[in-house]
Amino acid sequence: MPKEYSTYLFDVGGTLIKFDERRRAVLYAERAARVGCGVSQAHAARVLQELDYELPERQRGAPLSLWSAAAQRAFWLDFWAEGFRRLGVAETDAVAFANELLDAANGGDLQTVFDDVTPALDALRARGKQLGIISNFSPNCQTLLGELGLAHYFDFFIVSGILGIEKPDPRIFHAAVAAAGKTIQEMVYIGDSVHHDIEGARGAGMDALLIDRAQRYADSALPRLGDLRELSVI
Repeated sequence: MPKEYSTYLFDVGGTLIKFDERRRAVLYAERAARVGCGVSQAHAARVLQELDYELPERQRGAPLSLWSAAAQRAFWLDFWAEGFRRLGVAETDAVAFANELLDAANGGDLQTVFDDVTPALDALRARGKQLGIISNFSPNCQTLLGELGLAHYFDFFIVSGILGIEKPDPRIFHAAVAAAGKTIQEMVYIGDSVHHDIEGARGAGMDALLIDRAQRYADSALPRLGDLRELSVI
């Protein structure tokens, strides 16, 4: 029989929420055109998708939520500017355009919820499951999830920017065990990063599932989900 869990824990970025890719591609293509770099929205979307796939590795060894606000901004400024660079935009303009978009991104204006999230959370709640967050995120995590209509699903929030510990440190997972009031054997963690989420949870002694919507790890032996609605049978 499949293992029965009482508590389901979720990563946030790349697992529950993502950038609004259509809107972001429009903004990038429009700004690139201002400086003579004519690219289609589809091409911009492909470039930005490549960057999104690279983000977990870029964040590896970079405890962003524990950095100063200035250091965090510098990281994200370079990340957003890289999209423009890859579209052929010169460095000065790439940085200027990234600055324009960065505040909107931090404020949640360019964040959206994956289509499978709300149905999956509704189904888990209907089964009486306890739900929690473990995220490498700034202290505004709960506020942002509230703005996106998700915060009410969760019983507790373990956020690195508040706790001062980032995944894959096992202590952040142990903090979730304490918050849940359950045994670690009853809990499963779902995230999109092999290093931070899967290796982190397993290192703490917790079961973990990789959410792999793009099937990037199809050849991996890791337990994977292609869609969070698959949790209905787990």
